[in-house]
Amino acid sequence: MKNFQTHFCFLFFLVLLNACGSVQETPLDLEDAAIEDGIIQFTFFHINDVYEIAPLEGGKVGGMARVASLFKQLKSENENVLFVHSGDFLNPSLLGTLKYKGERIKGRQMVEVMNQAGVDVVTFGNHEFDLKEKELQARLNESKFIWLGTNVLHQSGDTLEPFHKEYSGYKDFVPETYIWDIYDKDGTNVKVGIFGATVNSTPKDYVFYEDFYREAVKAYLELAAKVDVVVGLTHLEMIQDMKLASLLPSVPLIMGGHDHENIIDTIGQVVIAKADANAKTAYVHHFTYYKQSKTFALSSELVPITGEIPDEPQVGSTVEKWNNIQNELIGQIIADPYEVVYEAFLPLDGREKSVRNRQTNLGNIITAAMSAADTKPVDGAILNSGSIRLDDQLEGEVLAMDLFRAMPFGGSIFEVDMRGNLLKQVLDAGLENTGLGGYLQWDKIRFDAKNKTWKINDKPLSQQRNYRIAVSDYLLTGHESRLGFFTKENKDILKIDRPKKGDSNDLRSDIRKAVIAYLKKL
Repeated sequence: MKNFQTHFCFLFFLVLLNACGSVQETPLDLEDAAIEDGIIQFTFFHINDVYEIAPLEGGKVGGMARVASLFKQLKSENENVLFVHSGDFLNPSLLGTLKYKGERIKGRQMVEVMNQAGVDVVTFGNHEFDLKEKELQARLNESKFIWLGTNVLHQSGDTLEPFHKEYSGYKDFVPETYIWDIYDKDGTNVKVGIFGATVNSTPKDYVFYEDFYREAVKAYLELAAKVDVVVGLTHLEMIQDMKLASLLPSVPLIMGGHDHENIIDTIGQVVIAKADANAKTAYVHHFTYYKQSKTFALSSELVPITGEIPDEPQVGSTVEKWNNIQNELIGQIIADPYEVVYEAFLPLDGREKSVRNRQTNLGNIITAAMSAADTKPVDGAILNSGSIRLDDQLEGEVLAMDLFRAMPFGGSIFEVDMRGNLLKQVLDAGLENTGLGGYLQWDKIRFDAKNKTWKINDKPLSQQRNYRIAVSDYLLTGHESRLGFFTKENKDILKIDRPKKGDSNDLRSDIRKAVIAYLKKL
């Protein structure tokens, strides 16, 4: 009763002031005079690792127009919703590799769609740095959302500075952190700080990676003095997110990326969540914050993005525009992109969760095609599974363009003569990469799990003999996880045969053409 009387007297006092001509210019509506209750609700709408703007699996899952529609629905229920992306969206995709109006598209389609969809804050993913420096700068300039550069800096010679958006020569530097200042209808206010973190797995001359643990902790300490709640928006491997959570036990939520399958786990009181790649799912994190006790309640819901969610019209129109551009441009690369090259009665499995963890029929076909394309008989073929970016299954009529979509990077096939001890080292590293893009798909090679031995053409691998192996050109750069030693300078590589530059008739010049030719013969 006492609280009610206090509340009533306060309202009466406000009305009396208004009647006496105080600062209130319009009559006070008692319904709008809600007293701050110290409780506020806010939501993070969270996606990660989205490379395709259109739905996958024959339109069954994903699609940025559906994502935009879901975000709009959440905003209609509570305006305090922040749309965040945990990195990896500019690359790779088939569309991004194509030239449009004289320039590679390189994520332009994704930035346009993300702008329209209402994305608020992103962190850099490692694949953002696949782009050339000028390409990335163009995407930064085009973006309307906020980028977090907590542990990544732009390096130009000896100069280090934050990445930036550029307007008429003016540099708008990317912040290390972001503060979301939230009010609800009764005036309750809460400040939420966000820090980022980016894994240092894509080395580039124009990128300087600071230690992501140190910089995240530093950002947290700076934010904690200014805000009520601090959360993370990271692009790290799950084990790295877990270590970060152990370093920051007061952070309630880390919204992660880099891993392509949905996962949620806790370290102490810290929730770590990641959605499925290509927006097959999205996470909705609902917070209720109690200002007096400085406590909160958090619930996280994984929402499937399916055909049951309608397209947001504007985003849907933009997706259709870019799909039409892709159809036109791919026709300039291969004579008939819609030629049926194979009938897949059993779906060809190119899903990330499959190709990065085990041998799949699609991986077997690609590596068999590599073996078949070589100029001299080879003892086997290997391919890093991260080259397969389909994250889908191909079934029924497989088109030539489907193979380009499955392997947007393309690349050449090399024939490498190497010593057996090096081949074993490579295969062992590939096995250790299970779950990552460095897991190897292979042809004519088998691992005996019981005895933990390798067989090449059904014969035990001998470390004393030499082997001729077909490999993807990327593997020989040393950039793949645990394969830094596998470069052309390795003393145990005896010879490398590669296609002549510009010889489009050599199937080894483009792994996708080799696979198409192989499938057409089956």
